[in-house]
Amino acid sequence: GRKSFVGRFNYSYKNKYLLETTLRADASAKFAPGHRWGFFPSASLGWRITEESFMENTKSVLDDLKVRASYGRSGNDAVGNFQYLSGYKLNGYYLLGDKSMSGIVTTGLANPILSWEKFEIWNVGLNYSFLNQLIYGEGDVFYRKRSGIPAKRSMSLSPTFGASFPDENINSMTDRGFELIVGSSKNFKNFSYNISGNISWSRAKWDHYEEQMYTDPDQKRINQKSGQWIDRQFGYVSDGLFTSQEEIDNLGFDQDNKQNTSLRPGDIRYVDVNGDKVLDWKDQVEIGKGTMPHWMYGLNVDLKYKDFDFAALFQGAFGYNSNITLWHNTLTFPQELYDLRWCEQNNVSDALYPRLGGAATNGYTSDYFYKKAGYLRLKSLAIGYNLPKELCTKLFIKQCRVYFAGTNLLTFDKLGKYHIDPEAPSGQGGYYYPQQKTLSVGLNLSF
Repeated sequence: GRKSFVGRFNYSYKNKYLLETTLRADASAKFAPGHRWGFFPSASLGWRITEESFMENTKSVLDDLKVRASYGRSGNDAVGNFQYLSGYKLNGYYLLGDKSMSGIVTTGLANPILSWEKFEIWNVGLNYSFLNQLIYGEGDVFYRKRSGIPAKRSMSLSPTFGASFPDENINSMTDRGFELIVGSSKNFKNFSYNISGNISWSRAKWDHYEEQMYTDPDQKRINQKSGQWIDRQFGYVSDGLFTSQEEIDNLGFDQDNKQNTSLRPGDIRYVDVNGDKVLDWKDQVEIGKGTMPHWMYGLNVDLKYKDFDFAALFQGAFGYNSNITLWHNTLTFPQELYDLRWCEQNNVSDALYPRLGGAATNGYTSDYFYKKAGYLRLKSLAIGYNLPKELCTKLFIKQCRVYFAGTNLLTFDKLGKYHIDPEAPSGQGGYYYPQQKTLSVGLNLSF
């Protein structure tokens, strides 16, 4: 099914100028002859500036400075087999006389020019270190393009065409981002430390998405994907909960398309964004940036003092949302949350959940349930003590370390009041197996 040729060439001159290149040539039998081969080169360049003669006077301050750049291309052939051929397949059963016979239907139009989906990645980076790693780190900026993503023209061409459309290499998207790392490391007589922090951001955008041509401005604003971020979420803007029938009577616009006759205190109150006196799809606005984090950050701490050592890892994320509707639609959440729902005894506009069995409008996608989900978590912590060598010798052992370790010890997040873990998949807080907090005490011995 596949054939590949792979080659690599590396070059280094005086450990200053670095070059690495690769070339892949891959063929896949999924594609028609003449479109089976994909060529995927890559190259990376590095320049260690601190090795240059004109940097001699800076070596007392600047330990290392390297700039680098790279480009790479790869391919993906994850499509159905032999789509360049037309044919028939079994489909359904038909009664002919007194016998049931299998039917056949066409597999649709063939696409003899379907080929590889391609990935291209550009990266520019910098490594640095000052004063014997008193300050060190690196930075990277990347740009990635996916082109030739298979899609069908079922949205841009008439459905009365008369045949199933084949896959074509027509969609494309781009992704961009950066990562920064800054750290400090130092050794003293009895004390040493190494502390580093990192932060990164990335987001993808549709360069082209096969879709219909939108003529209505609101349809284009909400539905068009080409040229837009891939993870936008549209919905209604909420304004708390109704707390009285008087608020419903004085609403000023038709929220439920029934002259508000289905609304009761405890239902979600929405905003008529465009001011046309009716709540409909045109009032939807962007309420979130997807359910996957755009920003990630972390902190590593490593300390040593004589025979004691301490290590901790903090990690976190922000710039994303989580849908908490699952908790609203079930009665299995904790009692303290159930007591915070809207009811006659808790008639407040900011109750955690609207009235149970409320109006159909409560199920609309809105910022009432689509919440920001950033967090910071102490992922791991360890404290240890190594017995002095003199004592180990008297005990006829080489080394002995006593330690305490823990994972997921602390979490600071925006979803804690809903009892939803910030790393749980959006909308699945009740099904997601919770993060385990572990505490352990141990002893390491070597003889």
